[in-house]
Amino acid sequence: MNQPVAPWRASKVALCAAVFAVVSLSLAVFAADLSPVSDFGPSEPGFNGGAQWARVSQAGAGNRMVGVQSGANGLMANQAGVANAAAIAQGGNGNLTALAQTGSGNHYEGVQAGVANRSIAVQNGSNNAATVTQIGSSMSSQVTQLGVNNEVAILQSRYGATLQVMQNGNGARASVLMK
Repeated sequence: MNQPVAPWRASKVALCAAVFAVVSLSLAVFAADLSPVSDFGPSEPGFNGGAQWARVSQAGAGNRMVGVQSGANGLMANQAGVANAAAIAQGGNGNLTALAQTGSGNHYEGVQAGVANRSIAVQNGSNNAATVTQIGSSMSSQVTQLGVNNEVAILQSRYGATLQVMQNGNGARASVLMK
């Protein structure tokens, strides 16, 4: 014979569940608040960073985005498709990265250090890859790829250098090195 559950026992279980939910939510909010990328706004007091802003929009499956910023940096990224990846690290002041990837198999990697660096990359199609590394100050790099199997690698380390690469077609490769 089944005995009915005592009313005090049911309320005790509900109370424990409610307390657990509140504690879990409080811990999640606290952990998210201490994250360096919690709101992509100004960094938290414990991280000693300058003004930062970022916008990330991803759609599809397998998209990855890693952005590390310090100083007065900016980051805008838009990925759509399958298996897109973007890894961005910025240091210094006045850095900007704007990235838009659509298609499948796109890859971006950008490293900026110094003052007033800027990198803009647009990839459309499939199997595209772009690598941009800028060290120094006042550099600018812009990569636009349309088509399939494109690949760009740029490394700049000169003062005031500016570079723009635009590829359209199949199987195009470009590599630039400035010291």
